[in-house]
Amino acid sequence: MTRLDAISGTMLQMAIPTIPIDHLILNQLARGEMRLLALVVAVRRALGRSEAVKGDLSTIVKSSLRKLVASNAVVDVEGVFSLRHQ
Repeated sequence: MTRLDAISGTMLQMAIPTIPIDHLILNQLARGEMRLLALVVAVRRALGRSEAVKGDLSTIVKSSLRKLVASNAVVDVEGVFSLRHQ
């Protein structure tokens, strides 16, 4: 492992939040469909000032959304996200 790899790994670990972003996204989508920017704003508001997120919240929300879409919990239709109906 090179020094650059070690630094990149450390930066990635720092960007991973200790709070359940997936849960916050699902709570927001339970209220209705939303676009990415609206989700980022809603998650930021839900976190309030008590939770500090290291890294770019937009990137973290995008990553969580990709995982939720891959697990079939969330549907992405042309950039509009909603919960998958059972």
